[in-house]
Amino acid sequence: MDVSVHTHGDALAGDSNPGRVLCSPGGVARNVAENLLRLGLDARLLGVVGDDVFGQALRQAGAAIGLDMGACLTLPGQRSATYVCLHGADGDMQVAVNDMDIMEQLTPARLAPQQALLAGAAVLVADCNVPPATWHWLAHSVAHPALFAEAVSVAKCARLLPVLAQVHTLKANRLEAQALCGHRISNAQEACAAALALHRLGAGRVVISLGAEGAAWCDADGRCGHRAAPPARVRSATGAGDALLAGLIYGFVQGWPLERALAWGMGCAQITLESASANASTLSVQAVHHQLEQAPP
Repeated sequence: MDVSVHTHGDALAGDSNPGRVLCSPGGVARNVAENLLRLGLDARLLGVVGDDVFGQALRQAGAAIGLDMGACLTLPGQRSATYVCLHGADGDMQVAVNDMDIMEQLTPARLAPQQALLAGAAVLVADCNVPPATWHWLAHSVAHPALFAEAVSVAKCARLLPVLAQVHTLKANRLEAQALCGHRISNAQEACAAALALHRLGAGRVVISLGAEGAAWCDADGRCGHRAAPPARVRSATGAGDALLAGLIYGFVQGWPLERALAWGMGCAQITLESASANASTLSVQAVHHQLEQAPP
């Protein structure tokens, strides 16, 4: 569950700040799944929730949008994963706290009954809240055509290093990419160098999101590039990276090259940035087409 806090003005430390607090279903994998549904793809969510109020709300919200959560397990006595994020008046994130302890219960033993479902998917998407043992199992024990990985955070992205050679597409932000490859990233050129370094470490394709500076990429042939971000009226940054990843997945399913898929993903991200929630209700194939038609060259 995402608890998104927005101050009306500059946040004053040590004081109670006027603002608004929004609760909405979240989590990287769940956000990606919802975005893929909005783009017309068949997405299924595998995971674990607690038997608490948040867990019940997450299932109800999934049912409301047609998200198949039949393979998600409810664990008695556990807290559902929760993410609390503080945004300033400009909509950008200032600080966030995540409580993802329940994700350690997403073990290979709990996923094994769904192996046929995993193996039959066109794309398997996982984020680094998944425990290391489960990442190893997904990478080496499940037959799948394409494994997409979301780095999630500096604290957890190192879980990818042992399985990087099995990752078809890696999506990371600036800080996560720095942590993974050890390269400093202060501009687009350095981001391209980091993307190439991660490709040489084993990742098939790499996209590094740079916020307002756009994104750097490296494809399976080692070609690198940078795409600038179009102007956006930012209401909330939460979920924009997940929308970018959903766009990359959509492009892959269509058979597009990475550069074209990235343009589509950035269109998805822009629509999400201009939404107050982590998943824009206005996201659709038609809306992204329109967004890209309006974008400057």
